Amino acid sequence: MISGFDVGWMLGSLVTWGPAGLAFGWVLKFGFDWIGWPGGFVLLPLAYLAFLTVLVLTVGGIARALPNPQEGTSKVFVDRLFFVFLIHWGLEKYIPKPLITHIQLLTGLRTLYYRLRGTQITWSTHLSPGATIFGPSLLRLGHLTYVGDGANLATHLSQGDKLVQAPVVVGDRCSLGAHVKVGPGCTFGADVRVGALTDVAPGCWIEDDVEIGPACQFGMGVKIGKGAKIEPRTFLASWTAVPAGEHWGGDPGKKLGEVSVSKGALRRRKRRRIGG
Repeated sequence: MISGFDVGWMLGSLVTWGPAGLAFGWVLKFGFDWIGWPGGFVLLPLAYLAFLTVLVLTVGGIARALPNPQEGTSKVFVDRLFFVFLIHWGLEKYIPKPLITHIQLLTGLRTLYYRLRGTQITWSTHLSPGATIFGPSLLRLGHLTYVGDGANLATHLSQGDKLVQAPVVVGDRCSLGAHVKVGPGCTFGADVRVGALTDVAPGCWIEDDVEIGPACQFGMGVKIGKGAKIEPRTFLASWTAVPAGEHWGGDPGKKLGEVSVSKGALRRRKRRRIGG
């Protein structure tokens, strides 16, 4: 079985990498044969861009031809849902992390890649190079949303012999700081700010205009109401509910007071939403 997997992996790499390698070689041949050796070196970056573009189109085209991963719980190596996930996971692994980083650097290529993989993403969404997406087909990223360097967004997790898949939804004008971790089934409203190094466990629900400081840790199923503020390094145990407009902090987290919002801040929020 292991040998069969290795053979299948190699054959898959030929299908995935073959067209991209041909594109790279053709651009170089054009440079050296028709323009001469200076042209070949000048066209080297263009050859690499052609390689990435064809690789994205090949992987994306294969992904679109396959059944889409679905939300739900499946048994490992038993249910059809798991095998669909496994095929998409294997296809994703054909593109090494350094190449994903280069794809994320180019807005057009980044948007094309993730749209072909099933992500709901706009041209204004910024995924920093170094951000990691696990299971892009169940990811939704809003308009003018920013995902920081080293952030980790996962739409699946393993629980013993079961695989759980659930969408991650991030609303418009949100900011997820560097090295933020988000588990499957999490939902962020509009205008949410999440500080660096914050860990958001699966199933959390965060409403509009929430401000979360850096290095916070949330257990499963945490709910944070609209306009709430969470201090840095706050720990919220699983199933904690923070009411709208409250200010929380500490370990364990507790109410510190109410959030006061100036009229100027309210006007800025309104203008931002109208403009966005």
